[in-house]
Amino acid sequence: MKKLLTYLLFLLLLVSCEEQTDWDLKKADTDFVVVEGIITNELKVQSVTIMKPVISLNGIPEPVSGATVLVSSNLLTHTFHEDLLHPGTYLSDKAFTGIRNQTYSLLITSGSRTYSSKAVLSPAVQDFVFINYQKDADDNKYRFVSSPFPYNPSISAMYEVLLDWSSAPGYENENPDSCRAKLYYYTLPTLDVSELFAPGIEKITFPSGTVITERRYSLTDEHAAFLRAVLLETTWQGGYFNTASANIPTNLSSGAMGFFGACGVAEKRETAK
Repeated sequence: MKKLLTYLLFLLLLVSCEEQTDWDLKKADTDFVVVEGIITNELKVQSVTIMKPVISLNGIPEPVSGATVLVSSNLLTHTFHEDLLHPGTYLSDKAFTGIRNQTYSLLITSGSRTYSSKAVLSPAVQDFVFINYQKDADDNKYRFVSSPFPYNPSISAMYEVLLDWSSAPGYENENPDSCRAKLYYYTLPTLDVSELFAPGIEKITFPSGTVITERRYSLTDEHAAFLRAVLLETTWQGGYFNTASANIPTNLSSGAMGFFGACGVAEKRETAK
């Protein structure tokens, strides 16, 4: 009888009912722009992206076109033009190299509105440990077995790992876009419980012949705080220890969100044999 009562109680706990609820959701204020741009120490055409925020889940952001974009230091002022193939993305008219410890000022004019920001370019750290990977005997493909340690109280960095196996044996005739992957890892001056117990992510596998490019971006404390806040709202959300949602910090003037950064970048590359 005791066992029967225990089973009945357990079944009662499992039983639930569903009821439709109509939520009166308040629309967020969308009268602002979202800016993303990083000036690096690489000789290249630098870019800044300006979009409107999405107002629905998985919505496509609307580009902000026709803006005037300037990036300046105490040495030069660089003008940017809109990429006709990618509206909302603005490219520098000429390739230029960001200089370490130099302060870069961003000025955006869109219609009657002006947005601004400043960022100091953090020096690149050339000596970093290349990400570790090894081959799995079950499928004869490689997997990453370690990533940069996520906590360092004095040095912050973002790691971008690019994988390209479009030229690997057996993949030469495949769609090149299906033979590439991009991953990000972060070393931040904080260590959060929601980071340690974050939801699982897809494990990327890649064949022999894959070209692995690891790029290390040096971050200022302000840039690291921005990335931490974004991760708390996205990648680290949905685990065992979620944090309360909060506004993402920004270094842009009123009316704009996102972040304008300046990073020293170091790069290493090798091919998985």
